[in-house]
Amino acid sequence: MSKTTLARNTRPGGRSWPLLIAALIISGGSAKTSTIIMLAVTLALRGWKVRVFDFDHQRSASHIACAMDELPAGQGTVYDLMHGADLEECSVPYRYVVKAARPDPNDPEQMLPAEYEEIDNLQIVPGSRAVKNFDTENTQAGNEMLINWFRELCEEYEGDDDVWLLDLPASLSKLAVSVLAPFQEDDEVIPPVLVTSKEETDLKATFEELAEMRQAQNGRSRRKRTGPSIRHIVMCGTPTPGRPDSEGDLTVESMTAKLGNDFQLHKVRWSSHIRQQHRRQAPVHSFGPRNAAPIEDYNKLATALGFVDRNPGA
Repeated sequence: MSKTTLARNTRPGGRSWPLLIAALIISGGSAKTSTIIMLAVTLALRGWKVRVFDFDHQRSASHIACAMDELPAGQGTVYDLMHGADLEECSVPYRYVVKAARPDPNDPEQMLPAEYEEIDNLQIVPGSRAVKNFDTENTQAGNEMLINWFRELCEEYEGDDDVWLLDLPASLSKLAVSVLAPFQEDDEVIPPVLVTSKEETDLKATFEELAEMRQAQNGRSRRKRTGPSIRHIVMCGTPTPGRPDSEGDLTVESMTAKLGNDFQLHKVRWSSHIRQQHRRQAPVHSFGPRNAAPIEDYNKLATALGFVDRNPGA
């Protein structure tokens, strides 16, 4: 049996917390959120229990997952989680819009609320603009403990999630470092790279900064070592016959020549469906054809990561 058909071990080493997968590249406007959303929905539909953490202050993942609209007053966010709030109280079901808010036909001056559908096996911890304050808080006297908050959350976890997917900001800030600190050998950092020369260069910077982060963190503690590493790279927006792009072709060729022997490279074809996720507040799976390129390509990525379909034929 090939490695790609073996079910992924979601408790490597017998630890208590789930597998950790982070989307990270030191580049703004990349496809990090799209990759997290598509992978999260793909894994959930395959029967894996998934939780998404939105660490980006722009909160794009939360917007697509309708985790900013009509939530209960006082709903916890990832910022509250950082400061000791309960994980379950800071999580909400992942949902998507099936019918947008619209005028009431019986009373045009009134609006009917949007209607939502939830996705089984999938939750999200909503993002918060306040995460921008984390680095400042962490440098204040008496708050150095904040750097260990995510490691402590992992070590204290007793639930049955299979994987946590982490949408990180486009920098290795202290917030990102705190989230990557509990990563072990089996956990993964997956850079989504738009196929441009700029993002190929940004990927190189990401390799370098991750190596510096590992060296700095492991120099402080020999007992609790951190190991965020890259084994898979997603090349997003790759050209198609219907949408040729010479820059994209050149970037794919260059990345394949430089990285193809050391990393698994995955092509995600350019698709207008991906661009619609934010506006529709829904994943491609809910509005695109079942053979839409993003669905096919992220299914291939899920299989390569070892997340076999637990619901074949469903």
